[in-house]
Amino acid sequence: MSQFVLNNGPETRRSNSSYNVYDLAAVIVHHGNGSSCGHYTSFAINNGVWMHFNDHSVKEVSAETVADCKPYILFYIRREMNNSYSKPSL
Repeated sequence: MSQFVLNNGPETRRSNSSYNVYDLAAVIVHHGNGSSCGHYTSFAINNGVWMHFNDHSVKEVSAETVADCKPYILFYIRREMNNSYSKPSL
């Protein structure tokens, strides 16, 4: 994802680190058949536990439940790796 991180200094808080890891932090899911109708719910992780938010209810769910959903919007948190970290081969 590094090609999507702007290199314009403090505005994007880009570091001199050569490698970043992006952790999934939250997901918004649209339930319904069209863009003009339906319902939105969300998943978010807190202290390593995934939670599902649906109007007035909040419940703990597994990472597999989040992985199986059909996301509408994904939110990531960037983690900077130090220079001693070796980038995995793709």
